[in-house]
Amino acid sequence: MIILKQIIPIMLFIILVSSSFISTPLFSKDISKGVNIDIARKHYSLESLKKIVQVIHKNNGNYIQLHFSDNENYAIESKFFKKNNETEDCLTKSEIRNLINYSNKLNIMVIPDIDLPSHAKAWLEYLKNENNNLYNDIISDYSDNTVDFFNNKKALDISKRQIKEILILFHQPQLKNKQKIVLGGDEVPGGVSHQKEFINFMNSLGNYVVKQGYEPQMWNDSITRNGLKTLSTSFSILYWQQKEYNDMEFSPTVEDFSNENFNVYNYNAYSLYFLPSPNFNKEDIQEQADYISWAYEYNKFNYIDNFYEKVDSQNVKGSMLTFWGENSSSMTQQEILEQEIPLIKQYFQKN
Repeated sequence: MIILKQIIPIMLFIILVSSSFISTPLFSKDISKGVNIDIARKHYSLESLKKIVQVIHKNNGNYIQLHFSDNENYAIESKFFKKNNETEDCLTKSEIRNLINYSNKLNIMVIPDIDLPSHAKAWLEYLKNENNNLYNDIISDYSDNTVDFFNNKKALDISKRQIKEILILFHQPQLKNKQKIVLGGDEVPGGVSHQKEFINFMNSLGNYVVKQGYEPQMWNDSITRNGLKTLSTSFSILYWQQKEYNDMEFSPTVEDFSNENFNVYNYNAYSLYFLPSPNFNKEDIQEQADYISWAYEYNKFNYIDNFYEKVDSQNVKGSMLTFWGENSSSMTQQEILEQEIPLIKQYFQKN
């Protein structure tokens, strides 16, 4: 995912502030808030993640979400891939358990975020090293970063194998029947034009994790209005932006998902996305914090014609501030925390 806007231009800031009406959102007392960290593209040490958890806890947050699997890296130790365990950008299972124990003591849930069927190139490459024939059996014809979702039993079985390892690792007994896992579903090549097969694939994964006591979550952008009618309502929807499929069709709105009884979480690709970079200074971070202070509300969603569309619905259950790592590979742990922590604090200070 690529952020749409980092630092809002001054004139747009003035225009939007002067024209916006600030009011108390409906149903806010039940809203959960958390932080999503992209550990696939940027390695975070255990101590750095604990510092982020501390900030979430001190500001009455609920979650830390770890986006550990993407095209660039599969950032958690796996018994299935020898090579990924040899990299420096991989957290060990022991470190994950340590983080979970630490977070749970502070009443913070740790949510695993694995991307399927797309954004899977890293672990598919590891699989290729282990079993080239199996790799060829499950790779999509559309892209080498995508698992074949066309009624491919082997692809489904291998996906469930990876998920099972994560479900066991992230098991948090004090959160029984409350745990969540993000299963992906975003930016899927062929997913929109072959909606039936894509939705069937995601439903199979969703039903599998439900049986293990987890709530499945997925991104909104590859789901069509027809597709959402067959998607299992056990999924909750992570809404980052409305997409335009063609000149005649847009992806579903939050209202569309609500009407079909899906719970929705706000991941607004303008106000709730940030890409840390060595090119930013303290003034840039302060400007971004100021932007969050007026642009963010838990129910202001990113629509095609309005990046801050306010939706009042009881199905809107929370929001998440996300940090993507495309631009931060050269940054030290201290440098990246110096950019992220002020924004996390500002995000939680906004009721």
